[in-house]
Amino acid sequence: MFSELVVAYLFLGGTGAGTCAVTAVLGLAADGEEMRRAAAVRFRDDDGRLYGEFFGTALIWAIGALVLGMICLMADVGRPDRLLLLAAAGPTSYLAVGAWALCGCLLLAGVLVLAWRGLVPASLLYLRALCGLLLAAAAITAAYTGLLLADMASVPLWHSPWLPPLFVVSSLSCGVALVQMSASFGRAATAFRATLRVLIRVDGLLIVAEAAVLAAWLASVWAGAGAGLSAGALTATDQAALASALLLLEGSCAPLFWLGLVGVGLAVPLVADVVMMRGAAGGRSYTLSALSFRSALLGSAFCVLVGGVCLRAAVVAAAVLPTVAASL
Repeated sequence: MFSELVVAYLFLGGTGAGTCAVTAVLGLAADGEEMRRAAAVRFRDDDGRLYGEFFGTALIWAIGALVLGMICLMADVGRPDRLLLLAAAGPTSYLAVGAWALCGCLLLAGVLVLAWRGLVPASLLYLRALCGLLLAAAAITAAYTGLLLADMASVPLWHSPWLPPLFVVSSLSCGVALVQMSASFGRAATAFRATLRVLIRVDGLLIVAEAAVLAAWLASVWAGAGAGLSAGALTATDQAALASALLLLEGSCAPLFWLGLVGVGLAVPLVADVVMMRGAAGGRSYTLSALSFRSALLGSAFCVLVGGVCLRAAVVAAAVLPTVAASL
């Protein structure tokens, strides 16, 4: 029903979309006068090249994630022409809208890479407009997979209003992580250190939000099935929902859930974010060196991405196994 390739697509597509969204927001929030001056010389002076390195590199990583995700999906489908037919069919379903949004993300990100790198002329207004359009396309791309799964009433673990926001928050968190990683391997880690500090705070908030939405999602699934149990009329759907929840909490999917998602994906990066925020605040008692800051940033980002993979793998596995068993 859902293979590892689909899980990879869900992760890569969400991460790529989240990275596009985060980069677009940062582009909209950047200092207008500095961007105008850099754009006037096509980002070819010292400051302009730093802009190109920070924004352009992040978007290249986002494009790579989106393209890899599409390759995984095409490999799983087995016939790429089906995806082309879907894209040409028009916006008539979540899947079609998502396909168009994904194509829009790739196109807009590619144009912005050319602009940030100074390969094409760009004004401040042009950059702002592209960032706004990219943000809209990325938001749709990040949301549509959760909406698509939540629309499947036959799979009770997915049929919840909490699943789409869970996927969106996870995608944004993974997007922040990918921006942090892309900036950590060049001069941008120093030049945009203030921006990275803001992203650390944002990442901490996203992790807390993801944990809250995750708890609300599981509680809604459990409460929905428990209503049938308390009424003494447990349906096959209720049984599948309880089986899925138990698989996540104490069954075969528990290591993915507790160790991969909750432990590595949420707890460890949250602690790392607190440590980095304390170090960034400075003071005599505690200050992170540039090397320690970069190492902590990379480690936290890596853990967030691991958590993103585990979330999607656990959500798919815990939903599919009871559904398949019930159909046998």
